[in-house]
Amino acid sequence: MKKNVKNTMPKFFCENCGKEVKRNTRVCPHCGRFFASVRCPECNYLGSTEEFINGCPECGYAFTSDSDKTKKNGKKKRREPVTVYKSNRYDDPLPWWVYSLVMGLALVLAVCFFKL
Repeated sequence: MKKNVKNTMPKFFCENCGKEVKRNTRVCPHCGRFFASVRCPECNYLGSTEEFINGCPECGYAFTSDSDKTKKNGKKKRREPVTVYKSNRYDDPLPWWVYSLVMGLALVLAVCFFKL
């Protein structure tokens, strides 16, 4: 028989809507919230996704076991969700379409200016 193996990989949740998201997600697919960093629900440490690959680098939090989920009265303990941040080569808080829009407007203004 197979043993029931617990998942030791950290889970990531949107801080805005609370739904689970993939580790490398930049925008929540459920509510559209843009992620700027990852926050540990235990110690509130903020950092990049790479720092949280094996759990929180500060307190070691990675997942909740069944014993951690239940309180004395048997109800599940509600944890605050964690935000996710996918790092590119540059830490850029603006989406790509903002840059495209600015460049397009600059091009239109340049054409109008040199036309006169």
